[in-house]
This record gives sequence, C-alpha cells and structure tokens, in this order.
Amino acid sequence: MNVLKKVFLSMGSALVFFLIFAVASGVATIIESKYNTQTAWAIVYGAPWFALIQLLLGINLAYNIFKYRIFTLKKLPAFIFHVSFLFILLGSALTRYIGFEGNMHIRENEQSNEISTMQSYIQLKAIDDDKTYMVSEPMYISSTGTNSFKLSVDVAGKPATLTYKSFVPNAVQSWEENKNGEAVLEVMFSDEANSRSVAFGEGENAEVGDISFTFNAEPKQEKYIKVTLEDGKFFIQTNQNISYMQMSDMSKGVLEKDKKVPFEGLRLYSLDGVNFAPKTMLASAIMSAKQANSNTQGVDAIIANLNYDGVDMQVPLFSYTSPIGVNIKDKHFALSWTPMMIKLPFALHLKDFELKRYPGSNSPMSYSSSVIVKDGDMNMDYDIYMNHVLDHKGYRFFQSSYDMDEKGTVLSVNSDPGKLPTYIGYFLLGLGLLLNVINPNSRFRKLARNVNEANAKNLAAIFMVFSVLFFATDSSAYNSFPNISAEHAKNLSTIIVQSADGRMKPFDTTSHEILNKIYRSDNYNGMDANQVILSMMTDSAYWRNVPLVKITDKELKKVLGIPVNQKYASFNDFFANSNTQNMEYKLIKYSELANRKSPAARNQFDKDVIKADEKLNIVYMVFMGELFRVIPKQDDANNSWFSPAGATMSFASQEAKEVTGMLKNYFEGVYSGQSTGNWKKADDALQVLKDYQAKYGSAVMPSQSKIDTELAFNKYKIFQNLTPVYLLAGFALLIVVFIRMIRPKLRFNLVFKVVYVVNILAFVIHTIGLGLRWYIAEHAPWSDSYESMVFIAWSLALSGMVFARSSAISLALTSILAGVTLFVAHLSWLDPQITTLVPVLQSYWLTIHVSVITASYGFLGLCSLLGFFTLILFAFQGKKENPELSRNILEATRINEMAMILGLSLLVFGNFLGGVWANESWGRYWGWDSKETWALVSILVYAAIVHMRFVAKVNSQYAFAVASMFGYSSIIMTYFGVNFYLTGMHSYAAGDPVPVPDFVWITILVMVIVSLLAYRKKGFSKHL
Repeated sequence: MNVLKKVFLSMGSALVFFLIFAVASGVATIIESKYNTQTAWAIVYGAPWFALIQLLLGINLAYNIFKYRIFTLKKLPAFIFHVSFLFILLGSALTRYIGFEGNMHIRENEQSNEISTMQSYIQLKAIDDDKTYMVSEPMYISSTGTNSFKLSVDVAGKPATLTYKSFVPNAVQSWEENKNGEAVLEVMFSDEANSRSVAFGEGENAEVGDISFTFNAEPKQEKYIKVTLEDGKFFIQTNQNISYMQMSDMSKGVLEKDKKVPFEGLRLYSLDGVNFAPKTMLASAIMSAKQANSNTQGVDAIIANLNYDGVDMQVPLFSYTSPIGVNIKDKHFALSWTPMMIKLPFALHLKDFELKRYPGSNSPMSYSSSVIVKDGDMNMDYDIYMNHVLDHKGYRFFQSSYDMDEKGTVLSVNSDPGKLPTYIGYFLLGLGLLLNVINPNSRFRKLARNVNEANAKNLAAIFMVFSVLFFATDSSAYNSFPNISAEHAKNLSTIIVQSADGRMKPFDTTSHEILNKIYRSDNYNGMDANQVILSMMTDSAYWRNVPLVKITDKELKKVLGIPVNQKYASFNDFFANSNTQNMEYKLIKYSELANRKSPAARNQFDKDVIKADEKLNIVYMVFMGELFRVIPKQDDANNSWFSPAGATMSFASQEAKEVTGMLKNYFEGVYSGQSTGNWKKADDALQVLKDYQAKYGSAVMPSQSKIDTELAFNKYKIFQNLTPVYLLAGFALLIVVFIRMIRPKLRFNLVFKVVYVVNILAFVIHTIGLGLRWYIAEHAPWSDSYESMVFIAWSLALSGMVFARSSAISLALTSILAGVTLFVAHLSWLDPQITTLVPVLQSYWLTIHVSVITASYGFLGLCSLLGFFTLILFAFQGKKENPELSRNILEATRINEMAMILGLSLLVFGNFLGGVWANESWGRYWGWDSKETWALVSILVYAAIVHMRFVAKVNSQYAFAVASMFGYSSIIMTYFGVNFYLTGMHSYAAGDPVPVPDFVWITILVMVIVSLLAYRKKGFSKHL
C-alpha cells in the first residue's frame, strides 16, 4: 500500500505526472506539424493513456488536499483553487465523453435540421431485403499506421465484421476486378477547353451539353449515347453518327446511329465537338486505393477487411467521401470513414447571410446569419454572429464560416453537459488565486514577510539623467534640394488615408510607416516624413537618384554596384542602363530564386534580396501615388477610397472630372510653392480636398480628436524612446547592486529613490502610450506580435515595480529586460503598424485573456533572470561561504518564488479565460491547438517548479534557480516557437520552419555553463 502511495499519490509522483503530461502535450504538437491533426489525436490527445494521466493527476490532487489538510480555514484560498481543478477535470470529462460537436450548413432561403459531426466515424451498413443494419465508431486514424478497430453487426443471423488492415496517405481511387463487386464505368470527356472524368454506376446518367450519356438507363434528352452491360460485355448505342479514331493505328471510322456495337477501349469518340473515351470498364469490380504521386492531391484512405459468412474482402475507406458499396452472398454493404449526420428535433431556416467588410477593403469586419428557429408551432427569429450565440434545447449555435458566394452559412454546434462544472471550476479558480495572494497565511505572504526590507533599501543606485535618443542620418545634400514647406507638410499630415485593410489614418502615419520601412528613420536630411513623401510624389526624377533604400548586405551592395561602405542605394541603383527606356532590374534573378525557396532554405543574402525588392516596390508605388487612397468614391456602399490615379481612371466621367480638377489644382499649388515660396495656393487646394473627404467620406472619417491623438503618438514615439530609459536605469542599478555586494557598508538610499521615481515615471508613460494606441486602434493593444512585445515590456516593468521595495535586484533586472524587449519590438522584423481586427478577435474576452496571460510573462521573465542571477552568485562563492552572497541568494530566491506564484496564477487564470473566450465565441473550450497546448505545457512546467519544495531531493535554492531559469524556455516556445515552427490557428509560418537564430544557441550554452559553474558550490544551497 505504501508503495502504491509513493508511486501514485506522493508529491514526487505529482511532479512526474506534471512533466509527463507536459512532454506528451508538447510532443503531440510536433506530431501534428509533421503529420496531421488526426495523427496527433490518435497517438496522444485521444489515446486512453493520455486520459489516464489526467485521471491520475486528479486522484493525486484529491489525495494531497486531505494529506496536507488544506481544507482548514487558514488555507481556505489554496483549498478553493486546488478544488477548482477537480471541477474543471470533471467538466472536461463530461464534455469529452458525453458532449457533442458538429457543423450545420444552410443556404439562404433553405432550412436544415442535420448536423455533421466534427469527428469522423468508421461506419458499416448492411442491407438485407428491406432491413438495414448499421454500426459506427468514432475513430482517430494515425498516419503512422499504428491503428486498430473492429466493428461487427449481425446480418440475417450471421456476423459481418470490419477490421483495420493498413493506412494509405494521399490516396486516389483505383479499381480491381472482383466477383463480389459492382459494374464500373469511367469515361473521360473533353472539349477544346476542359476535360473531366465521370464515374457511372448502373442506372446513372450524365448530361454533356445537349447529349444524354447513360449507363444501363434510359436517356433524358433527344440526343443520347447509351452504354449497356450485357453478359459481362459493354456495348454502345446512339441516335447520332459518332466518329472515332483508333489509337493503336490512328485509323478513323464512324459508328452508325441506332446500331448497338461493342464499346471498345483505345478509341477516342467525337460528337458535336465533345470527345470521350472509356477509362475503366469492369463488369464486376471493387474500389481500391493507391498512393498518389507527389504532384497529385489525394485524400487519406484506410484499407479495411470485411468478413461475412466465410468471405473476406479488402475495401478502401476514403476520408470525407461517399460510402463504398460491395456485395457478399447477396447482401449489400456500404462502408465509409466520414462524419456522421445527426438530426435535431428542430430546424433552422436561413433568411439572410450578411458579410460586412472594412471600408474599401476585402477584409471581413463581421458576418452574421439571420435565422428562424422552427420547433413545432414555434417560429423564433434570431441573429447569430461572432460572440452572439443561439441557445435552444441544450444546443448552442455559433457563427463559424460562410460560403464563398456569401449565400450560405456554416454554424458550429455543440451540446455540452460539462459547461456548468467547468464554469464553476473557473469561478473557484479565479476566486482562490485572488484570495491566496491576500491571505496572510499563504506561502506568498509568508515569503513577503521574510524578505529583508532593510537590506533591500540599503541596495542603492547611482543617480542618472535620461534623455530621448535620436539617430542622425549620414546622407549628404544634393543640388537643387527639393523645397517643401514645413508648415504645408504639417497641414498635409492631417489628411485622411485609407489603408489596404480598411483602416482610416492620417497621412502622417502613412508617411512615417513608409520612410521607416525604406530608410529606417523618421526624417531625411532635415526633412520630416511628410515633406519627404510629398516631394517623392511631385519630383520623382530627383528622388530616383537619392540613396534612400537602406542596404546592409555586402554581397547585395556588390550586385547593385554601390560601395561596400555605403549604407543606402538609390532607386536607379537597382537598374542597369538607367538612362534608357528599357531598364534591366538587377535583382530579378536573385529575387525569383529567393522567393522560390522555403523560409528554412533562405540564407541571409536571400532574405536581404527579398527585403530590398519589397522596399523598391514601395518606393515605386510612392512615385506613382498608389499608396495614398485619399479620394472617397461618392455613394459607395463599401466606403471605398482611391488613390489619385485610381480615382481618375475608375470613377464615372463627371466624378472623375471633379477629382482630376481638384488634384490638378493641388499639385500646381505645390509646384508653385516650391518655385515661389508662397504656399497659399497649395494650402487652399488641400483644404478643398479635405472638404471633399468630409463631404463624401464622413461615414468612415475618424474624429478630429482621434486624428490629433495619432499625430501626437507618431511625434513622441513613446515606446521607442522608453528603450534607453529602461536600459540605463536597469544597468546603472545593477552596477550599484554588485558594488554593494563587494562593499556592504556603502549607502546610496537617496540615489535608489531617484532611480525608483525614474522607473515609476517610465512605467506611467508606458501605460499612457498603451492607452493612446488602444484609443487610436479601437482595440486592445496586444493583438499582434509588435503590440504583445510592447505589452510584455509593460508587464516586466510592472513586476519590477511590485518587488522594487523588497529587492533592488528585481527592479534592475526587469528594467533591463523591459528595455531589451522594447528594443526587439522595434527591430525591422516586427511591424509596428496599427491594423484592423478579424471578426473572432473582436471580443472583450480576448482583451481580458491576452492581457492577463501576457502579463504573466513579465513575472515569469523576472523569475528566469533571478534564477540566472542566483546561479552567478553561487558561482562566485569561495571555498568558505560568503555571508553577503548567501544573504543575496536567499533574498533573490524568495523574490523569485513570490514572482513565480504571481506569474503562475496569472498564467493559469489567463489560460482558462481563453477557454471561456473560445467557448463563448465558437463553442469549444479547448481544441489542442499548438498555442493553447504550449500554454498548458508552461502551466505544467511552472506548477512542477512551484511544488519542488515538497520533494526533499529537489528542495534547494540551486535546483529552484536552475529550474526557474530554464523554465522560461516553455514561455519562449509558447510565444515564438509555436508561431514559426508549428501548425495551428496561431501560427505565422504554418509549420514551414525558419532557421533558429544563432543567439538562441549561444544563450542556451551560457545558461548551461553558468549552471555547471554554480553546481560546484551547490553545497552552500539551502532549502526553500
């Protein structure tokens, strides 16, 4: 009994279960990327052993709740959130094993009460006279071939059994002669433009133009071609004269009408411009499956063995295709591997499907289905759209997708008995985690009391002055430098531009985005972005020779023919014979080669070629004015805006004339201002254009306050300019911390307070910047890679502020990491552009879920830094214990554990809030998508680390430091790795991996070396 308790119920076994669960989940995401989702479910997610691990974790949890008596009043918060997991496990089991998921497809003005299941079923149906026998079983089939199933149904007192034999990936249909099969006729039809293969069953026909082609059936049209099967042979008969060509000798002939003759292979028949030839003619055959070649798109197939009354027959089951029919001993069998069709006790009638797009864009803003619920005598109108769900008789209907012609809808449907216990679990989880932080008897508060505040206050920082850093350009001036009035450029900055995704933004934003993209700066030679872009539009001849496109690759510079030490290339540098009409693009062959390669195969030169090619195209579109959609089309249903060239070419004559005159006056005013210095005419013409926008584009025009806010946001570049503040503050404080360790008697209390105030001001400004971006974008500012990086930097700064009074080390490390994160966010591979949101992201649950889970990354990042810092302190221990180092190790470990409790709490709560969002948006808490799976892996990893103190062998400061340092790799994988190396809803590369950067391997090597150096002094390590 004691052995069983130790193996299954101890805290040590809990840690082992955590890690097995985490490793299995992570491996499943790799299996899914390498093979497919079905394989991942067959091997891991849907496997009984995977469910057993979760059951053992639940039993272990329940046992330890009583063993450690956490149901007492003092430990009540811990009891609440631990019990919440039992409710969540119960709810997930009910959802998994009793719940139901499916899809309903309805066309406009039609109704349906049928749902196709999400999961595919192996189905065996037998027909004996008028009786039908059927058995089915839900089954996940692995591409690796490790599958097994056995279905049996009684037919006329004898069992019919279907068993698994083999798996054929990417399979196509083929036919094999078999006496128990059916007649098969496949005919290839073609004309001058198209060709298609048609398979006929007995009694079927096809209409080819005005000709009826039949197989053992009567024709439906005046012109016909009949094929019949008689005594095992195929014959053809027609009421038209048909010409043919014998392929063996290319001889030609004619089939006389109304005459039955053998339907021969190796002949090409022709009638009224339609050619046809028999492809397959078998009197009795069964379908088989063979693997298609790499250039053919097939479907996965199973080869199964059907046994009835002593007869065995191998039958292929193709995924998502019609049932395969076979005959054995006068009994007909139909076999399939498809979703089941289930009928509801009521129906939905689709009145109308509506798709709304962002102004002037094809990007969907929202879509909804207006339906009537028909249940007996009840008719109820209801609108289903994203995050607005229809509930009826225990079924929930969610807007999932739609038909390409926008005349039909796809609704996801579920019936979930596990919702109530799951939501109870979520509520208890949130309540327990909150109470645990404020509970005076909790581990968190105990650690807080043990932190030596006096020592922390004695850790001071040197006084520093921070300032905004700007980068000057090294480009030289040119003769006849274009003269654009700064005042006019400021006036131009407020005109509205419609982006390709439908966002309405000021010209200032567009010009900054363009110049930053091509030149990597906000100004050029004293000109701001608005002046540069306007000048490029009005004087492209001048700007063709200006080195404006930033180039870093030396080989690329050689190809372009510019000096290796030159940072920028001009537009004309990209072309040979630039003074002629026919310019040769120097990068054409390199660009084509680079784009043909997968991301994993591209070297640095390929990447730089693609970037340079993109920048050149942007410059060209600026010259042509194509990036500036400033002209609203009058009375346009989609509120589309056009560029100057697009407006003049596509608008109706009168409207085009008005727009052309307006644009002509403006550009004439610009030219006049450049030559005379008087910009009044240009200003007046610009005002006319603004009035035109207000008159015809008011429906989508942003408010003046929003425009002014965005202009200020562009001007002050809050996040970019906070980078040096965080870095200088953090490094300065870190230096003082080390000085304090060497000279403990030094005091810098006043300086620490100054640095603390500096960090508070930086954090406040950072918060204001997030608020401004939220206001401008009209959605929470953590919806893409750039925004989430900025928010992670904010959460890092927050975590440092939380522990600043207790630990100067924490403040220094988080400040440095916040600065580094902001620096990375502003590298060229992340786009800071504000964009619109897809419909599913327009949910308040998303705002809560992402903000909470991303904030946890800041606290867990602090844990990793403190772990690294602790190991360095261990490495510096001498032969005898240094009390000052040991005191700092103790302090860092306590802060580390406190930060981990907070971080893990936020990570757990944020992850389950994501389950609420998913369930309220599309009807499932958890789909084992790679992103959410790795979020679970991170939770399991950190749960194991937090509980290490309960296991004697790993209850040490050293082990905790190593675990907390390496544990953050699960967060890195969740945040970055999933995006670029795995498939799933959250992926950017769809499983096509990009090379791992060298700094990743260097970082891992440094962490291993530090761990080994510290290991030598682990004898000084104490228990947690």
